Amino acid sequence: MPLKIENIKLAGTKFYGRAKLSPEQRQAIQILAREGYSQRKLAAMFNVSKRLIQSILSPPVRKHSKQYPTEYWTELKRKCRKKKIDLYKNGKIKFNNKLKNK
Repeated sequence: MPLKIENIKLAGTKFYGRAKLSPEQRQAIQILAREGYSQRKLAAMFNVSKRLIQSILSPPVRKHSKQYPTEYWTELKRKCRKKKIDLYKNGKIKFNNKLKNK
């Protein structure tokens, strides 16, 4: 039986921790770049690396990546669960008791 904490979704919240810029900020970067701002100035304005600005303006084409080993995903899930538990205990996120009916 899965843990209760597994039903709490962090994606799309300010606690997600993976996205450095919001979609609105990414649009602003593209608009400002079209207006003539340099990549270095944009990086300083948004407090991110120049490489991130480059990848927003011209996204890299990626090859199909090989699968990670099971241990990698196990450890990643443990870290995510621990983060959710800490946020839940501190009262920053709440448990949604509604179950999806399929």
